[in-house]
Amino acid sequence: MPSTIDSLSAREVADIHYIYGFCDGNAHAASREYHQRFPTRPAVDYRVFLAVHRELSENGLHRPHRERASTVPVDVDEQVLRLVYQDPTISTRRIALQLGINHVQVWKILKKECLYPFYFRRVQNLHEPDYVGRSVFCSWLLRQRRLVPKFCDRILWTDEANFNRTGITNFRNLHLWMPEEKNPLAVRPASFQIEFSINVWAGMISDYLIGPFILPSRLTGPAYLTFLQEELPDLMSDVDLQTKRKMWFQHDGAPAHFSTIVRDYLNELYGDRWIGRGGPVAWPARSPDMTPLDFFLWGHMKQIVYSTPISTREELLQKVMAAASQIKENRTVLKKTVRSVALRTTVCMDENGGHFENLIN
Repeated sequence: MPSTIDSLSAREVADIHYIYGFCDGNAHAASREYHQRFPTRPAVDYRVFLAVHRELSENGLHRPHRERASTVPVDVDEQVLRLVYQDPTISTRRIALQLGINHVQVWKILKKECLYPFYFRRVQNLHEPDYVGRSVFCSWLLRQRRLVPKFCDRILWTDEANFNRTGITNFRNLHLWMPEEKNPLAVRPASFQIEFSINVWAGMISDYLIGPFILPSRLTGPAYLTFLQEELPDLMSDVDLQTKRKMWFQHDGAPAHFSTIVRDYLNELYGDRWIGRGGPVAWPARSPDMTPLDFFLWGHMKQIVYSTPISTREELLQKVMAAASQIKENRTVLKKTVRSVALRTTVCMDENGGHFENLIN
């Protein structure tokens, strides 16, 4: 860990000192913020922020001349690269500790060799039988698309999601723009004694967002059947008649969806035009990456809902409805999202039913 700013460029010194001030002199927070803003740069220890601030406070911009660090020997370069090739997940600090050098030197060696850190992407866990089920579904959907190029537009994709009081808040994206001398020292509560949640149903077909509708928190087969019979027709009232006539229905394998009374009703109403566990077309287990509600709608809606704190269940409900109304207005995005299922099934087939989301962005 460098105790002075001699090893840093002028640009790095400026960025470090700015972020130190941005974080109100919290060196640990500044270290995290710096890595978030400059992921391709070497990570900067919190002590560097303290050293930079102290150096600039004592010496200003005119720093005393010091001898530059000696060039790293070639054999050290080779040792660093050997450790990285042996274990691509190894950290720069562990390399530095093993070789007895500064971790900033490790970063420079890796950068010189055009090596950069790439982060893991979170995906759903798949069981061995899931690969076959996913491949079978993708193969079926691709066959339908060869017969009807816009077949994905005919499917009513549905799902339920839980919205609670706090959701998942990314505090790195929360900030207040204020003059430097008017730091508001803002806070935001994150833990509460009173919690509440709602179970939200929604559907997407073509360029329509259907719902949302609030279902019981513990959904049963009879309650879900009542929803399908009495509520869903009203929710579909804005959808044009031609789309409804050709519509397929999709839901996942939740216990309420799989109940006998629900499957009998869907068989009677849709015949072989529905997708789900125990249906004419089986929905593959653990496949949120292939339904537009999971890979688009819920995340987008929760970003809007949780942008400000929520105090009551009624307020949460209002924000869910308002977010849905906002999303409904952009029908072009809705249509593109639904049609992107075709690309996803194609790539999933190429991966033999395995994970594929890391390949499509």
